[in-house]
Amino acid sequence: MVAAHCLTIRQTGLLAGTALVLALLLPVLGDGSEPPYGLVRALIVTLGGLLCVAIARRAERQHADLTRMTRIAERAMIPSLPAELGGVRLTTHTRSATRNARIGGDLHEAIATPAGARLIIGDVKGHGLDAAHLSAAVLSAFRRTAATAPDLACLARDLDARIGPDLGPEDFVTVLLAEFVPGAVLLVNCGHPAPIRVDSRLRVLEPPRPCPPLGLSPHPYVWRVRLQPSDRLLLFTDGFTEARDRSGTQVPFEEHLHAALTAPTLAEALRDLLDLLRPDHSTRTRPDDLTLILAQPADAPQE
Repeated sequence: MVAAHCLTIRQTGLLAGTALVLALLLPVLGDGSEPPYGLVRALIVTLGGLLCVAIARRAERQHADLTRMTRIAERAMIPSLPAELGGVRLTTHTRSATRNARIGGDLHEAIATPAGARLIIGDVKGHGLDAAHLSAAVLSAFRRTAATAPDLACLARDLDARIGPDLGPEDFVTVLLAEFVPGAVLLVNCGHPAPIRVDSRLRVLEPPRPCPPLGLSPHPYVWRVRLQPSDRLLLFTDGFTEARDRSGTQVPFEEHLHAALTAPTLAEALRDLLDLLRPDHSTRTRPDDLTLILAQPADAPQE
């Protein structure tokens, strides 16, 4: 019975068959002093094996159904961003630190508003279901208010207020909000890794002054960064800053990233960037959640 819950159908069947063979061989290998109960024993083992196979088949179907439901929930919580939104081209990559799941502590979303495309990327403290629950709360709040908030600072304050009931005493969420307007991008950074503008070189867009994450009494403010049609903006979570290349060393920004991020199209640029990275399975610490968003004004030519 334990095998039926722990093994696949094929493995359970092989185990039951082995038990049946042993049950049939025991009378032959014995010294003949015991009554000939071999057939009865074989029948019991056979019935038990069939029952175990049936249980294993049911458990496998339930696991498949649960996997499908999980994938549907993941797509509902963190849908793929459109290739173009509000005059901005977008491409995205996500990876959860939780095995066989997309949902983790990272979050992202983009919404078209009258002011322009507004985007959020964030990172919840921790991993697993608790982090996924808080990520869902932040995304829900963003979807409700992103289109109506007068500016990004008001949006950040509203997010902080709305997720308050979902925060534990030590919980917090780093977020970066971006609003794309003609010739520029407006940013609010609440404790999140600074984005990178890609032009003739890489420019890390550190905020003029620090602001705490959501949940730690942030005092958000908006600042404006020039964004030419040929410029690109890379937004990411700390899984990127902690990522390592194929040699096991941290990715050197200036040497390899610029070449990757200036590929002819956004899709190629993201692919080349991912080629530089790998999950760090060689260390004892598990890889962190990773989210990458590459954005560019839609009026930029694509080769």
